[in-house]
Amino acid sequence: MNINPQHLPHVDYPAPDPARPYVYPDTQVLINHFGIRSMPVLQRVVDTVAGLRGDRLERDPLAGDFDLPHLCEIHRALFQDIFAWAGQIRIVDTEKHGQDFVPAADIPGSFQKLHEELKAENFLRGLDPEEFAGRLAHYWYGVYAVHVFRDGNSRAMRHFFAGLAAEAGYRLDFAAVDRAELLTACRNRYFKDDMAPLRDCLRQISDPV
Repeated sequence: MNINPQHLPHVDYPAPDPARPYVYPDTQVLINHFGIRSMPVLQRVVDTVAGLRGDRLERDPLAGDFDLPHLCEIHRALFQDIFAWAGQIRIVDTEKHGQDFVPAADIPGSFQKLHEELKAENFLRGLDPEEFAGRLAHYWYGVYAVHVFRDGNSRAMRHFFAGLAAEAGYRLDFAAVDRAELLTACRNRYFKDDMAPLRDCLRQISDPV
């Protein structure tokens, strides 16, 4: 697993256009093991295949220290059947709908800072529900803003934070909130510097066990 910034750029998957190494030429379709060139078809395959892999992860979560290698292993487990770059941090800078994410070269250092902070907080153990939701929102947005992978960040994050919550004595019920609402809450934090919607979403899905 390549997480060291001096190794960037690193690519061991087809890159017909070095400037756009993740997509087929003249398209927005991600290069994939199936050779699918249709975005809707690829999305259906991702939902099905990564969904099945996700079901397996729910039954048997990957152990780890909630650091960057741990998140990369989760991403690889979810997307290994679809993308050759599954589990590898992105090698390009990216933005989405006007939001810039952490530059690719800064991903390892940015994530390390988050992990050190999380470790100093004892991985959120011993917090009451309100405290837990507030601190979870802080780290959720932090990982979202780093945006480790070219694609599949949200799905990997759900498994990552479900494991973190379980270690802290909570269960995250993602069915209790629309996924688009979580994304909107993250964008609200970015554009309005308001964490309240994200904190409210995470409080809604967090149940002590």
